[in-house]
Amino acid sequence: MVHPETIRMLVEFMAALFPIEGKKAFLPGGFHNASRDRDALNRLARRFPGCNWGLIIEGVIWLDEDPRNGGNLENLFTSIGMQQLPDTLTIRTGSGGRHMAFRHAGKIRGKVDGHDGIDLKSWRTGYTVAPGSVHPETGKLYRIERDLPIAPLPIQLLPFVTPPVYKPSPVSVNPERRSDGLVRRVANAVGGERNPVTYWGFCRALERGSSGLVPEIRDAALSTGLTEREIETCLRSAQRTTGRAA
Repeated sequence: MVHPETIRMLVEFMAALFPIEGKKAFLPGGFHNASRDRDALNRLARRFPGCNWGLIIEGVIWLDEDPRNGGNLENLFTSIGMQQLPDTLTIRTGSGGRHMAFRHAGKIRGKVDGHDGIDLKSWRTGYTVAPGSVHPETGKLYRIERDLPIAPLPIQLLPFVTPPVYKPSPVSVNPERRSDGLVRRVANAVGGERNPVTYWGFCRALERGSSGLVPEIRDAALSTGLTEREIETCLRSAQRTTGRAA
């Protein structure tokens, strides 16, 4: 049967659930077929005994802290002038990190800007792992650490979690110099600015019709330590923003 803490998420927070293996969805449709139907979930639990559960709460985003990659929620909130963590639902993960829930209806980035090791999860595009699940590497349970109502996202966090606004700006330098400048700017990006600068570089190249620069920008972004997946996300976002394909 479904773990009691998972059921609490279903009942108290109107979570929608679906079975996962470790952290990965394995049924067709993935998180898009998450359900709040208790009978349907019990049938899935009998069909896939011992499975983990992914959860989605509409209108709720999660700060996903990964200490192994430098994530530290205390440092994040101290940096925005908050001396203690907000009072909100918090889950301790099986790897020792935390998932902190906030109500927020707008779009968000994939990571907190300028703070390594803190990802952002949106109900619109993904899911988080439910308490009562077992971490596939450590064997430890995800558990509810702070059993509190879900608070609104602190306004001080908005600049760090909302996507950057793309603003086209005309340039007067010759094409060769401005192209070299795009690639150089991406290659020189560090820390939390790497994703937004790579996105900006792709936008500029596509806006100018310089799709031939995309491979150079990709190589420059790789040299800063971004992954292929992160770079591809930046490129897709730039294509949507500019309405132009690479």
